[in-house]
Amino acid sequence: MLERIKFMKVNRNKQFDYTPRYYDERKERLEKLKSKYEAEDANFVEGSTEHRARMKERMASSWNLQNAHATKSRAANIRLIIILTALLLGTYLLLNYIDLFSSEVTIIE
Repeated sequence: MLERIKFMKVNRNKQFDYTPRYYDERKERLEKLKSKYEAEDANFVEGSTEHRARMKERMASSWNLQNAHATKSRAANIRLIIILTALLLGTYLLLNYIDLFSSEVTIIE
């Protein structure tokens, strides 16, 4: 009889049918490029002029990517050197400025 009388209602957790999904944009893009090149490779005969032209184009684009990376790396290194030089110069000037004030203090006996 006491089981039927409830003073407090306890809510239970609601359950949903949620299945988490993971989307990898990079993987999707790579698969798309791979399928594109496989389809193009099926049409070309190895050793033909079209095949050679395509290989030349791939090598040139690869070279350009490497060259762009080297340029960005060089620019980052120059920026780092400039920042370090400015910090060292600022520290040197600050320490000299503090040294000027410490030398002007006279000791009264």
